[in-house]
Amino acid sequence: ISSINIIVESSDMKLYHNVPEDYKLVILEDSDIVSLKASTVFGILRGLETLGQLLEFGWMDTSSSPMPINTGDGASGGIFCIRDIPLFISDAPSYPYRGLMIDTARHYLPLNLILDNLDVMEMNKMNVLHWHISDSQSFPYATSSFPELATKGAYHPKRIYTVKDVQTVIRAAYLRGIRVIPEIDLPGHTNAIAKSHPEVMSHCPNPSEPINPTVPETYNFVETIYKDLNDVFPDDYIHVGGDEVELSEKCWLNDTSIVEWMKLHNMNKTVELYEYFETRLLKIVANMHKIPIVWQEVFNLNLTIPPNTIIDVWKGFDTYTIQNATNKNFQVILSGCWYLDHLDCSWQKFYECDPRNFTGNTDLMIGGHASMWGEHVDSSNFISRVWPRASAAAERLWLGGNTNTTTSPAAKSIADRIHQFRCRMVLQGFAAGP
Repeated sequence: ISSINIIVESSDMKLYHNVPEDYKLVILEDSDIVSLKASTVFGILRGLETLGQLLEFGWMDTSSSPMPINTGDGASGGIFCIRDIPLFISDAPSYPYRGLMIDTARHYLPLNLILDNLDVMEMNKMNVLHWHISDSQSFPYATSSFPELATKGAYHPKRIYTVKDVQTVIRAAYLRGIRVIPEIDLPGHTNAIAKSHPEVMSHCPNPSEPINPTVPETYNFVETIYKDLNDVFPDDYIHVGGDEVELSEKCWLNDTSIVEWMKLHNMNKTVELYEYFETRLLKIVANMHKIPIVWQEVFNLNLTIPPNTIIDVWKGFDTYTIQNATNKNFQVILSGCWYLDHLDCSWQKFYECDPRNFTGNTDLMIGGHASMWGEHVDSSNFISRVWPRASAAAERLWLGGNTNTTTSPAAKSIADRIHQFRCRMVLQGFAAGP
């Protein structure tokens, strides 16, 4: 190969949901020029990744290689090659949202690891990094307005992400065609916030999650947090959490000030208080012109939510929630199929999941994400536990369609291909697990 002829049809370099990622790759038998054409630069990135995966590494007999490429090291037989030419590839993703969720609250993940992981995501043609920044265990992000959230809420002063760190991740992700969507989970999963801002917490009797929806300090705090996120994260989407909020008598009904406030506002059930908080939170998000993503409980409890809200279905392949949400014209992303912290689940299990295997408006299923919750991973094993299991989810979200191993050519060949791809990741320097 002497050159790659690249044609980009659009000069628009903005990265957004549903940005075109289609490409056409042509390699002719009698030419030393590769032709790559795409609607956008992000399609070019996907096409270059495919071209890289067509290269076979190793010491080969050049006489048997259809298109040998000299490595330039001067060694006899040191080549890469591309087989099965001529090649005419026309490719595009089935889903616009193809993500990986990382959890930096349960275990801190070093900045260099997050950046390395972006490289692997690009190899897998994933385009969304869902960053679950904080949780009950820690709050490692030093926001502009509230750096004390991290200085008091992180595990250690050196286990903190600065605004500059976050900007580094966002820039590196953009260059790989990956959007970064932050999540500060509210109103539950917030015990780490209590360490620096007890005034916004429920008192049952000690400052504790969920945060207190009845005091004005809470909404001043929340609006400031989201303004900080809006200033740093450019994506149109933002994940607002909302899962596993304790609605029993364990907290809100044990805080006398909250009980009195509920009586004053004619509220009899804690779910009404939950809805009051979510309504105000989602109004803050709307005023910032962001599109909210919520965990499925916010929808399941019939809370009032804006029509552009995206429902993140995490409780397995919850057909009832998926069908109910799409029947009400909400867009849905699926994460319940691909919980990577379920260490007993193999890539084979993850590959079986077809997000559009439900009755209803399947066009409203816009994709999904594999989720690596942080209880069982840190810097020592993150890559090996995520990859190549997440590669199975990545292919399902790119390829779509039939997962039946007896009728689908892709499904028939996935076992060989994923093992080869795992070796390719290892050769690239990433410790993907066997």
